[in-house]
Amino acid sequence: MEKIDRLAWVDAAKGVSIILVVMMYSAYNTGEYTGQVGFLHYVIGFATPFRMPEFFLISGLFLSQVIARPWLQFVDRRVVHYLYFYVLWVTIMLGLKIGVYELDLSKMLKELAFAMAQPYGVLWFVYLLAIFGLVTKLFYQLSVPAWVVLPVAIGLEVWSPHSASYVVTQFAAYFVFFYLGFLTGPAILKLVDLCQRYPARAWAALCVWALVNGVLVFSSGYAVQPVGMQMGSAVLPGMHFVLAVAGTLALCIACGLVVQLP
Repeated sequence: MEKIDRLAWVDAAKGVSIILVVMMYSAYNTGEYTGQVGFLHYVIGFATPFRMPEFFLISGLFLSQVIARPWLQFVDRRVVHYLYFYVLWVTIMLGLKIGVYELDLSKMLKELAFAMAQPYGVLWFVYLLAIFGLVTKLFYQLSVPAWVVLPVAIGLEVWSPHSASYVVTQFAAYFVFFYLGFLTGPAILKLVDLCQRYPARAWAALCVWALVNGVLVFSSGYAVQPVGMQMGSAVLPGMHFVLAVAGTLALCIACGLVVQLP
């Protein structure tokens, strides 16, 4: 079995991405019930361009090291692993919410069956990780060149189609970042390593990025709402993709610098 060395900054970046996702649901759920906006809404607003893209890019970061594994081994580690987690937690959540609280077994089973086709609630990103891994493996196995896949994936993200299928909508929005993680993983690792050797310059660059990101997110037209965020210029087609990539790289670099602190 291939050995993949763990990097502290990668674990830190994964942790930050999970914290941002949990923070988003916590802030928006609280806002839904109170109708008010708090400090966390502005933090989430700042992170809106890169919050989910960073999660998916980090998830694909080491895929290039395992993509050539036999199908059975790959599916077991990169597809079944996520689906098992998804099915387990969907069953627990629906079992408690409908099976125990509402005492409606028939409804619970129907909802459970539906959750196999359409991702359930906050677990949608786990569902998509399995799909992203499977699709990327198919592209690799069929020798579809990156110069074909990447422009199409970027086009889907910029287009942002809204389908009746939540899977299709979210696939279009986020597959490009998972694929970028797979495609540029080694380069990102080298970039973070370079920044770790020149921390002062890296911190200065991060300050510039934070200023630009904040200005574009909170520019004219923005609105921080109890259950959502309407960005300013950052929402423009193409601009959102650029900010997503820049923010994702910035977060990786920031985590690389933070883990070096005494």
